[in-house]
Amino acid sequence: MKCTACGHENLIKADYCAQCGQKFTEEEKQKAYDATFFGKLDKAENAWKMLNLSAITSNPVFRVLVLAGIIFFGFFSGTNRGSHMELLENDQCTIAYNTKLDEYYLFTDRDSVSLPLYLPGKPEGVRVETLDSEGNAVHTEEYEPDETPVLSKETPHYRVSGIYENGGESIILRLYDADALQSIEKGS
Repeated sequence: MKCTACGHENLIKADYCAQCGQKFTEEEKQKAYDATFFGKLDKAENAWKMLNLSAITSNPVFRVLVLAGIIFFGFFSGTNRGSHMELLENDQCTIAYNTKLDEYYLFTDRDSVSLPLYLPGKPEGVRVETLDSEGNAVHTEEYEPDETPVLSKETPHYRVSGIYENGGESIILRLYDADALQSIEKGS
């Protein structure tokens, strides 16, 4: 390292000039080190770390943030069933879905069935409409979001809707005897 006061060449590790005794600053020492082979090697290594992002990914703060993101995503995806209303499986009936008619069929040996639903978001309630053979509503009943609607086989055709501030979606379903499912399975 060259002294700026007298021009004497000193060792790179020197804190003072060997000839005049001037103290070297940290910037002068760093500049002298950077000019050496090892200094250039360190610069190349730092550039490589930036290119392959290891300087960022090895940072403990980054790792904690990634771990927190994974935990949040896992919790969110585990508690979110989706954005569409759906029937939940239960032990009172067997559920089948007709994709062509976009209808659910519930097969049960009971006279009535509790209908557990998944309603996305924050519904204001659940509307259950009893439908006639033409698909027109003949009776409507509303439930609180935490209540489970009960459907009767007496009137087997229903439209169930989630009540939301900005509209909502509905599903059509029909109740059948459990024997009907067995005869359908035998026929196929």
